[in-house]
Amino acid sequence: MQRINWIDWVKTFCMTVVVFCHLPQQEDTFYLQYLASVILSSFFFVSGYLKKPIASQKESLKKYGYSLLIPYLIYNAVYYPYWFAKYYIENGGISLLDCLKPITGTLLLQLNSSFSCELNGVTWFLPALFLMHWITDICNHQKHGKTIMLIITIITMILYGANKYYHYAPYITFHGFVRCVCFFFMGNLFQQAGYLKGLNIKRDFTIGLSTLLLSIALFYWHIHEDHFALHIILYYVVNLLSVYGIIYLSRSFNNIKSSIVRYISIGTMMIFGLHRIIQGIINYIIESVLSISNITYQWHESMIIAIFVCLIILPFIILSQAHCPILLGKKKIPNISKANA
Repeated sequence: MQRINWIDWVKTFCMTVVVFCHLPQQEDTFYLQYLASVILSSFFFVSGYLKKPIASQKESLKKYGYSLLIPYLIYNAVYYPYWFAKYYIENGGISLLDCLKPITGTLLLQLNSSFSCELNGVTWFLPALFLMHWITDICNHQKHGKTIMLIITIITMILYGANKYYHYAPYITFHGFVRCVCFFFMGNLFQQAGYLKGLNIKRDFTIGLSTLLLSIALFYWHIHEDHFALHIILYYVVNLLSVYGIIYLSRSFNNIKSSIVRYISIGTMMIFGLHRIIQGIINYIIESVLSISNITYQWHESMIIAIFVCLIILPFIILSQAHCPILLGKKKIPNISKANA
């Protein structure tokens, strides 16, 4: 499949911002709240937009089980020694139950409970994405599939709002799924309808900038809105506008081609899986050198570190592309030089 350059820009931007948001910063800042609230919506939109039709449910389960669930297990297994060392250092020891809880949590898709806990929590998106692909394939094989998608969208929006209000499911995979599945459906429907095909740099930049600014303005209203139902409605309006903003701004970059951007786009799964380890090591080194604890970065420091983390992982993406594509969720990945041709 020929790569779509503007989608590479979307994924690279989203991935860099995800790494940025996971660095220790002052959490009540407006920019961090906004980015953390909206950035994954565009990622799931392009995942739905790139989705290929699947002939059968059996093929769907096999394909996405291989490309999403196996990497999920791998990246949690890779994270476990880091988690073990960190827990041991912070607590001065570790019990057998403590050792087993993250393993159980991983098998239960990052469930936090009395007998389990998150391991590599950011990998929640892999099983959530698996469910989105599977459900979308089921809907696309039904006569009234689009209606079913609409019903699921409404239900998940209600579940997201109810969970935020009642806190009945402190379960990161469930929370992420009900929050983002509507944007995956939206991306897939845009692809089926043939939207986002033509490019017009000036028009795309204008649409992107205006919708992103409107999204930011409405987010200010959203976080200060006391009426809960309106608060949730505004959340989805803000995210919808942010998707348009990021998509169209990225389309305005379509003529700018970069191998780094393409590699980061190809390796988003690996960056998701490894960046918390690298961030933790960087934080530990800086804290040790400066003799401080619980370091907090300024936004510009976080941006530099986020870019640095992505660049550190870049060689591993290149090696995996050639020798272990399962780490990128693929069986085989075309040579990037041919993809650029």
